[in-house]
Amino acid sequence: MSTPARGAAPARPIVPQVIAHRGASAEAPENTAAAFRRALAIGVDAVELDVHLSADGEPVVIHDHLLDRTTDGRGPVGAFSLAALRQRDAGRWFGEPFTGERILPLAEALDLLRGVRVIVEVKNAPVANPGVAGRVAAVIREAAHPAVAVSSFDHPVLVEIKKQLPSLETAVLYVARPVNPLRLAQDAGAAVLHPHWAMLTPDLITSAHAAGLRVETWVVDEPEDLQRIVAMGSDGVMTNRPERLRNVLAGLGYPLPRPVGS
Repeated sequence: MSTPARGAAPARPIVPQVIAHRGASAEAPENTAAAFRRALAIGVDAVELDVHLSADGEPVVIHDHLLDRTTDGRGPVGAFSLAALRQRDAGRWFGEPFTGERILPLAEALDLLRGVRVIVEVKNAPVANPGVAGRVAAVIREAAHPAVAVSSFDHPVLVEIKKQLPSLETAVLYVARPVNPLRLAQDAGAAVLHPHWAMLTPDLITSAHAAGLRVETWVVDEPEDLQRIVAMGSDGVMTNRPERLRNVLAGLGYPLPRPVGS
């Protein structure tokens, strides 16, 4: 009997990809090198991260459009140059041992995560930046990472990035229930749906697979929820606690991703 492919469709049973949301962000400050290294050490298939543009047009890895929550700085990310952002402490808020963690340029994060798939969520709100698609595409092209996907709630950004990188995998993010999520993906030229886990149903997964789409849901942390999502057949699960997802998969006898470097 062949081993089921990780995150593949339509093979059954589906072994969902273990996707570390902002890295192993329950154990280290989100979107930092510490969180990414921890995810690699645990063993994941993919790491999801978020990017905004700096004032000088560099994609930087941070979730919020403001520095306030996850750094010792204040104000919009887009108001500061990359050099200024690199001076901010992005770890101490999480715990004293992480003092000195810095905001990463996307290029540096891609280099660090070369051993796994990387999902780059492009942030383009609340202030839209018309140059974000081009800058992110340029960094991805130059990085030559073997497995990058781009996701966004701003679906026109996905269309623009696909124009510049036609072979790039893209995913449509959504949190409310759209009239037709398959149409969202079709209109954006995307290969993957990224619904909030509360939107996930067996019918959605079946319909997506029939249309040639994969489904990767976010963000699932509790063991009972992880078990339910895995049972539905989601192709990937984003979690702040990848070790918990690994435990669920191990309990079902599924193969696990190897720690990078092991």
